[in-house]
Amino acid sequence: MLNELNKSKEGAGVFADYLLLLFTTAPRRPKALANVLRGKRTVSTLFAGLTTGTLAYLDSWHGVALPTFEAATAQLVADGWLVAAQPGYLQLTAAGVERQKQLAQTLYLPTAWVQFQQADVRQFTAVSQLALQVVSEAVHQQRRYYPITTDRTIQRQVKHWFRQWQSPTLGTQIYADLVTFLKTQSPQAAAVFSQSLTGFAFPGQTDQQLAGQFERSPVEILVMRKDLSCHWVAWLKQTPTSPIAALLQPMLKVNPVSSSAWQTYQDYQSGQNLAQIAQARQLKLSTVREHLLEVAILWPEFPVAELLTSARITALAAIFADNAVIETWQYKTVQAVLPDLDFFWFRLYQIMRCHDAA
Repeated sequence: MLNELNKSKEGAGVFADYLLLLFTTAPRRPKALANVLRGKRTVSTLFAGLTTGTLAYLDSWHGVALPTFEAATAQLVADGWLVAAQPGYLQLTAAGVERQKQLAQTLYLPTAWVQFQQADVRQFTAVSQLALQVVSEAVHQQRRYYPITTDRTIQRQVKHWFRQWQSPTLGTQIYADLVTFLKTQSPQAAAVFSQSLTGFAFPGQTDQQLAGQFERSPVEILVMRKDLSCHWVAWLKQTPTSPIAALLQPMLKVNPVSSSAWQTYQDYQSGQNLAQIAQARQLKLSTVREHLLEVAILWPEFPVAELLTSARITALAAIFADNAVIETWQYKTVQAVLPDLDFFWFRLYQIMRCHDAA
């Protein structure tokens, strides 16, 4: 479906509608939003997600090509919903505000995409769908069938899982779990989830087929299925006794921070200063600082004030005392007053203030 979205004019139109919902009457950088949605994990992208309140959507449109985002925003401008406030920035027009209100009433809106930061949702979706197919075929004593994926890694994972959990009651237990989960969803969502699964004598329906049945666009069905996968992950996290939860367990993330950045944070917590961490791990000091910025953005418990020191906080607070709009702050404003202050401290202060304002 993502490949079709990258090529389809109709699909790109509905995708543009979803993209429009991420803009406000304040200027935003469309490329930064696109990088958030595509899962680019640079500090600048993560910071853009933090300041625009879109971190929950990080990596939610993985696989969509950048030109597709660019074409969508260009269409939104052409339609009069967005306007270029300044080079590289777009914001809602008055008509765009009204269009947003209309879309919020008609489009399917995801509610659980934060799970993309808490688990490998895409991998789990592929693994769990194959597992459900295998169990369904086994219940009917079928040994010869075409698996829904030819990915050998996924097949090995499911084969190992099935050997561990195989029993005469496995099918009954998983069916009961599915019914319980689907009762937590709307009737339409439950139907989309169940009818997209492949099992004995039933090939899962495509987004196009489901779109025709439920009078939604294929892109909406795609969004719905991704959201349902996230809800499925959230439900299984609360139901660890489910056999399917065993497949999910190794795909859960301790936190949304990359492993290297988290190690840097652990080293800092142990009492090492930034120079010591860089030397011990054979990293550039700039890399250590980027790691800590990533942790500060994605892990609000990070003691930013401790690292900044009260002296830097006081100095930076005085500089921006008359400007409460954090994303408009510029480093050159700091340089004019404190020419020796490194950009790292400025960005760290911005991050702290963003979390304080949340």
